[in-house]
Amino acid sequence: MPEWTAAEQDFARRLQKAAGKGKDGLKPAITPFKGPAAQIMASNDCGDVSWKVPMGRVWFPANVPNLPFHHWAAGAALCTPIAHKGGLAGAKALAGTVIDYLCHPALLEQTKASFAEATAGVRYVPLIELDQAPPADLNRETMERFRPAMEAHYRPERPQFGSLA
Repeated sequence: MPEWTAAEQDFARRLQKAAGKGKDGLKPAITPFKGPAAQIMASNDCGDVSWKVPMGRVWFPANVPNLPFHHWAAGAALCTPIAHKGGLAGAKALAGTVIDYLCHPALLEQTKASFAEATAGVRYVPLIELDQAPPADLNRETMERFRPAMEAHYRPERPQFGSLA
């Protein structure tokens, strides 16, 4: 875990208080993994992915704990050292996992075997048909109405991306 400063802890506690979510501050230690995680109310496509390949989920301390997603308080820490320190901690954990799998091929075989056992006899069929086109007209009227107001916020220059070579 990152070493949090007193100022970062104070900031976190003030955000939690403002959001009505207690005043625990930032976590000082890693939460031990104790088997299957509790389900949370979040929307993503992990469910689809997890039926096709072995998958793990990593939560890292790049935000203040216990804040509701998509709440102003949850966005307040994203441009602070809290997010930077937490993102680095998460990247280190992911990199260490990759190194473990590269150095110990038996881990990959164990993962594949566990996945095969867990999904044995199950045929996953996605809810969206493979040939279904995206609904391009969805919200078109609303977008056309607000586009002129949004254009003032568009960047005039195109982003520049460097080569990784």
